[in-house]
Amino acid sequence: MAKKVKPKTHKGLAKVTKVRKSGSIAIQHANKNHQTTNRSNASRRRRHHKAELHGSDLKRVNTLINK
Repeated sequence: MAKKVKPKTHKGLAKVTKVRKSGSIAIQHANKNHQTTNRSNASRRRRHHKAELHGSDLKRVNTLINK
């Protein structure tokens, strides 16, 4: 009988997400790391905090990060 293949963690997603104690997932805003000189200060400031992942995406993201 063949061995079952374990799913691999999606490393790109794992680097920008954090699973909270409640089970919800915090995700980093896009477009915040470089090339921000053309953006307004308010736009840059809004990306400082993590965003809450929507509930409809939870199941899909959990399978990608092997939760």
